[in-house]
Amino acid sequence: MNRYLPLICLALIHTVVDTSALLVSPIWNEITIECRLAGASLVVVMLSQAMPTSLAQGVFGYLRDRRRMGALIIGAPLLAVVCLTAIGPAVNPGRVPLLCGLFIVGGVAVGAFHPEAAVTVGSLLPENRTRALSIFMLGGSLGLAIGPTLSGLVVKAWGLDGLARLMPGLVCLVPLLYWGMRSRLKGRRLPPTTRAALSVKEMFDGRLGLALFLLLVCSLRLVPNMGLAKIVAFTLANRGFGPLEIGYVQSAFLVSGSLGMLLMAMLFRQGWERSFLIACPLIGLPFLAVLGWQECPTWLFLTMLFPTGLVLWGTTPTMVSYAQQMFPRGAGLASAMTMGLAWGGGGLIEVGFTAHFRDINAPQCAVWAFIPFVAISALGAWFLPDAVADSSTLQPVNPPSTCEEDHFGGTATSENEEEKT
Repeated sequence: MNRYLPLICLALIHTVVDTSALLVSPIWNEITIECRLAGASLVVVMLSQAMPTSLAQGVFGYLRDRRRMGALIIGAPLLAVVCLTAIGPAVNPGRVPLLCGLFIVGGVAVGAFHPEAAVTVGSLLPENRTRALSIFMLGGSLGLAIGPTLSGLVVKAWGLDGLARLMPGLVCLVPLLYWGMRSRLKGRRLPPTTRAALSVKEMFDGRLGLALFLLLVCSLRLVPNMGLAKIVAFTLANRGFGPLEIGYVQSAFLVSGSLGMLLMAMLFRQGWERSFLIACPLIGLPFLAVLGWQECPTWLFLTMLFPTGLVLWGTTPTMVSYAQQMFPRGAGLASAMTMGLAWGGGGLIEVGFTAHFRDINAPQCAVWAFIPFVAISALGAWFLPDAVADSSTLQPVNPPSTCEEDHFGGTATSENEEEKT
């Protein structure tokens, strides 16, 4: 059990990060109304919220494969918490630039955290990378589930300005979890290091075409993942739901994704990744069809959110695991591509549809616009090669260092020393 404790602490930091990121989720209707957003202005604000995280993951994923940046595991969450709990007071027609700035800086901090954390997770349980990533992403998904409800409760009690009240508690929680992770990592052995920094081409083993195709497949698969939270907020607001009720629904929706990740952590077997990339989008199509039906009764709309989250959210660790197995020498960039850039690609596709259908007061119809992209992603996944099955090839090649340091500044030990400790 001790070998899982650093992983659990890191997953809980992930929970804090993604809780902060999802505080905005149930208040999109309030932001749109209070800031008088429509058309291009709504698209700009949505992009400032969605894109920085994704782009930052790509940049920091590349940098991580050239240099360890363990400090990001504590620094980035702290910055994310500060910025993303401050958005409430910025919801004002005269403060839209400030709101966008907070979204951008907070989003970059969220994106900076994920590549370093994901590669660290993979090295903590290298014999079953998918299980380790599922536990890590389960922590993130729990944060996504907690964020909307927490936001709704605070906004109902103190208004939008009340989000800033969350800052002190979350800021204190991050160092405690980081300390717990570091204390449990002492004495751990690390994968071997390399002395040569790798180019992007070398990180992808010369298969840039395959990497770009995988990015496309994952981006198309994630179009509904990026859009549904906003669509749920707009749709339920039109049906008389307040921020708290919307937060409850979004949290329940994302809990279904957490349940899917938990099942993945317990039951998934290495080698199933490609099959999941094909099957899960196809299974999700009927659920999306029902969600996009504008005359759908509220009870049916709410019911369909559970299987949609289970199938389309709960199985996303397969994308990360597949990418790391295909490109073991660039594990950080591969993680960033599937956990960040692909989500950004999906967001870039969905935001125009979401804003358009919100402007014509038919937000639900945007879901139908997402269906072709999901279907194409399943077709594209059919042409992907099978993931590498040999766990000995899954170790990321770490960047040069002057000594055998661990991710957090400790010194690696031999097997005999580890046994003595």
